[in-house]
Amino acid sequence: MKKNVLIILFILATVTNVLAQNQLWSSSLSAASREYWGGRFNNMSIGFKFSPAITFVSFEGVKNFRGMSDGAAKINMTVGPVADFYFAQKYAFSTGLWYTVKGVSYNIYNSFYDTDVFVQKPLTKDEIKANAAEFNLQYLQIPVSLKIFSDQVTPGMPFYIQFGGTLDINIAEKPVNYAKNALVQYRDRVSPNSGIFGFGEANLLLGAGFEKKLGTGTDAFFFGLQYQRGLSEINRGSSFADMITKTNQLVIDFGLKF
Repeated sequence: MKKNVLIILFILATVTNVLAQNQLWSSSLSAASREYWGGRFNNMSIGFKFSPAITFVSFEGVKNFRGMSDGAAKINMTVGPVADFYFAQKYAFSTGLWYTVKGVSYNIYNSFYDTDVFVQKPLTKDEIKANAAEFNLQYLQIPVSLKIFSDQVTPGMPFYIQFGGTLDINIAEKPVNYAKNALVQYRDRVSPNSGIFGFGEANLLLGAGFEKKLGTGTDAFFFGLQYQRGLSEINRGSSFADMITKTNQLVIDFGLKF
C-alpha cells in the first residue's frame, strides 16, 4: 500500500514538473515571438514623398526612325507612400508605391517624313508636319531597395545611401499636341490601334540624403537626391522595333515619415 502511494506521488510530482517546464518554455517562446515580430513591426516607418523629377531619354533609331533624336529634358512629379522596414539598427529594406509622370521628348527632322510610310500615306489637311514628338507617360513605380544609415551627422539627422531598383507599370500614355505629334502620325499609318510604349520598364535606383527627426517621436523629414537609370527599352511592338528609348530620372526627394 505504501509502495503504491509512493509510486502515485512520484508520478504526480513528475507530471507536475513536466507541466511546469512546458508552461515556462511556452511563455519564453511566446515572449521571444512577440519580441521578434513585434520588434520588426515596431521598427517599420511609413511616410509620403512629394518629389519633383527631371526626366531625360536615351534614344537610338534606325530605318524609318533615323530622322529622330532624343529631345529636351522634362520636369514632372513623383508622389506616393514610402515604407522602411528596419532589420538592424542602421539597415532598412525600403519600398513603396509611387505615381510617377515621365515626360518623353523626341526631336523630328524633315527626313522623317521622307520615309515610305509618309510617301504612301501623306499627311492630311488636318495634320501638321511636326518637328517634335512629346508624351507624358504615367507609371506606378514599385521600388525595391536597401537603405544604409550613418551615425548622426548633426543631432537627430543621420545620412543615408540607398540602392536597388524599381519596377514601373505603365498605366497611361498621353501625347502632347496630338495633331502635331510625329510619332502619333506614324502610328496612325502603320498600326492605328496599338500603343507606342510598352507595359512597363525596370530601372536601377541610386540615392543619398538626410533624415531630420521632428520632435521626440518617430516623425522625420527626409530630403535627398535619387538617380534612376532605365535598364529596359520602353517602345512597344513590331511597328516600333527599330527605335530604342530608355528613360532616366534625377529626383529631388522630399517627404515625411511617421
